[in-house]
Amino acid sequence: MDAKKTGKIISTKRKEKGLTQIQLAEILNVSNRAVSKWENGDGFPDITLLPAIAQALGITIDELLTGNAPASVNNEQKDSSKILHQYKLIYTASIFFGLFSAILGGVTELYCIWAFPILFYTHWEIMFAAVSVFFFVLSVMAQVIGLIRLSSFMSKGEIINRERKRLVALVGIDMVFPLCFIARIIDFSRFGMFTPYVMTVLIIALMVIGILFLRGGKNEKR
Repeated sequence: MDAKKTGKIISTKRKEKGLTQIQLAEILNVSNRAVSKWENGDGFPDITLLPAIAQALGITIDELLTGNAPASVNNEQKDSSKILHQYKLIYTASIFFGLFSAILGGVTELYCIWAFPILFYTHWEIMFAAVSVFFFVLSVMAQVIGLIRLSSFMSKGEIINRERKRLVALVGIDMVFPLCFIARIIDFSRFGMFTPYVMTVLIIALMVIGILFLRGGKNEKR
């Protein structure tokens, strides 16, 4: 058993857990000087303390003694890192599909609210609406697939806490086209000429909320 190696793993894992030497010492019912000696490699923990230390640091006794994680743990970490990378790519695709749908569909429906009192007055409106629906569905499906992948190693609560702002941003972007489409279908005659202005303000607000939450999610990651 290498005291230096064990001390290094105790120090590294303690910091990863956000614990001070005093806090770890309190958990183990030892003095903080004892923890300091272990981490400096000047002493070795009593063998009866090894299970408690391993549990407090979230590692195995084997890892505590050798400094090497079991192969199964390493494989799980590699798998989770791979899934997180895949999720980032999927989320980026979702945002792209959502923005395309929002811009194409939003602009199309807003223009038609301004220009035409009759629904689907032109062929190009039908075509652009169909393309926007297609990309809206792609955005939603991609995000669902990404969340399913995350659920393979994260709980529902962890996913919500980790991805809350990103999901709000995506929903804000994805809702632009459906709202514009609904506005085009529903009779907004009571708003008269103000209908386009109302919808434009609403869409801009949704886009701003989406971008703010997206930026917030990135800052939180840092």
